Amino acid sequence: MTMPAQSRPDRYNQLKRRALEIFEHDNWLTPPAWAVLAGFYPTRSAYSYLLRLHRFGLLDRTAHRGAIAYRLSTRGKLRLAWLKQTLRS
Repeated sequence: MTMPAQSRPDRYNQLKRRALEIFEHDNWLTPPAWAVLAGFYPTRSAYSYLLRLHRFGLLDRTAHRGAIAYRLSTRGKLRLAWLKQTLRS
């Protein structure tokens, strides 16, 4: 059974909001550290999800002590503010 088309974007935006809110409180996070805070499982999939957010311009990315780390970008802060206003919960 498929979801109605209207509810799909809300689900994706809620995940994006939750993902970005975690970066709002922490500076640089590795994908496994972020996955634990977000309750995002399997942890390995955090690498591809955060890379996607980086490609959207919502996260900054760097190599940090031999690992990839992300933080909220300026565009990500603007998108998070918009999501908070749009998805009142």
